Amino acid sequence: RFEGGQKVKADAPYEKMPLFVKEGSIIPFGPDLQYTDEKPADTLTLYVYTGRNTSFSLYEDGGTTYDYEKGAYSVIPFAYNESTKALTIGERKGSFPQMIPRRTIRVVWITPSGAKPLEGATWEKEVSYEGKRVTVKL
Repeated sequence: RFEGGQKVKADAPYEKMPLFVKEGSIIPFGPDLQYTDEKPADTLTLYVYTGRNTSFSLYEDGGTTYDYEKGAYSVIPFAYNESTKALTIGERKGSFPQMIPRRTIRVVWITPSGAKPLEGATWEKEVSYEGKRVTVKL
């Protein structure tokens, strides 16, 4: 466990480079895409770094037009509560023609005592999200 303002000497071979992430962070990962509309961006994997409350909103639009200027986009709020050890995926607001109506969201919990790799980490929880509020417990 590290605090800000420190120097950390860590082994960093090319194959296994360390990544330090602040407590109370959520990092979303989608599938690898070569270009914007190659395929639907489903499944979403969330790396939830516990230790503090946090929140963010996931903005999505069609990606290939200016329809977002006319309100064709969606926003999904996410919030992690440290005291309840729960991640809330809020109600989706808005829509756009290419939107994925039902998507798979996987949650990888990272605790101060449980480091995991970014690639190949096993997810602990999986939900089928259809735009309605869902709570996932650690």
